[in-house]
Amino acid sequence: MDGIQLQGLQTLLLQRLDFTTDSPMTIKKLSGGAIQENWAIQGQRDHSDYEIVLRKNAETSVDASSDRKQEYDLLQRLYELNVRVPEPLLFEAKDNILNSDFFVMQKISGIAEGHKLVRLNQPEQQVAILKDIGLRLADLHAISSDAAIEKIIPKPAKDDYLNQSIALLQSQLHKLNSHRPILEFAISWMKQHQPVIDDLVLVHGDYRTGNIMIDHDHVSGILDWEFAHWGDRREDIGWFTAKCWRFGQNAQVAGGIGAYKDFMQAYAERADIFIPEFELKFWHVLAHVRWAIIALQQANRNLDNTQPSLELALTAFLVPQLEKNILDIIGDKE
Repeated sequence: MDGIQLQGLQTLLLQRLDFTTDSPMTIKKLSGGAIQENWAIQGQRDHSDYEIVLRKNAETSVDASSDRKQEYDLLQRLYELNVRVPEPLLFEAKDNILNSDFFVMQKISGIAEGHKLVRLNQPEQQVAILKDIGLRLADLHAISSDAAIEKIIPKPAKDDYLNQSIALLQSQLHKLNSHRPILEFAISWMKQHQPVIDDLVLVHGDYRTGNIMIDHDHVSGILDWEFAHWGDRREDIGWFTAKCWRFGQNAQVAGGIGAYKDFMQAYAERADIFIPEFELKFWHVLAHVRWAIIALQQANRNLDNTQPSLELALTAFLVPQLEKNILDIIGDKE
């Protein structure tokens, strides 16, 4: 952001939120957020120290990511339903000082960096964290019907949900114009091994270590809702427990933090549904295929110079390991 943009943003925040900052305004780009940009801004509101996060579109996006207005509207509704999300404060459409849709939300305390959370080396704290992660996911999945959310995110027919999901992955892979035999094989395998869908609930779509803010031993907030949609609860559970999101702690199935039983027992206490680990095979394949395709999309954003970035370029090197994981899962070698 240049000086003119920062000055305009400072004025907007004062007028819309009564949020005051020092001059020049203190603003810091947050780590992560390779698909969207997140900026932390320090200031005062109601005569107290207050920190906000501005979330805006990156220069390019990936398929299946929602726009910022949809994400903001969803956050508003989830906040009303007492789901543990940051409080949304304002939305601005693209014709503005940043030339991008953006919204502002309250910054929440804690850490979300996966590489830190999986190396706490505090067994009791890790169990407590996993239990709260399970409880919060169960609270989200309790939303199986909500007229306001269904207006924001249309709900598909249950019988067609997986067909649509697999077809979308196939279409995204085709658009990449990249020959990936293992991903093509995995998509074919998923078509032939579709599980029975119990019910459609609201799923986060990216529920993993890294998007879950942890304050000591509990979840202080769930971040990055751009992939939220209606789906099977196992999609979130499979994503959270997939090997690709364990940050190297492969023996710790639940997000690299700890044991699956601690996470799932807490989930089952709230949801009254226990998902045994053996039911996740399909969903782990889906998770790895989806992440591999996103990684290729991210790398392409660098290759076509729409967003030159070493971080984006390096995501392509994740794909061979993801493909190996896929073969291990399908061959029951995980």
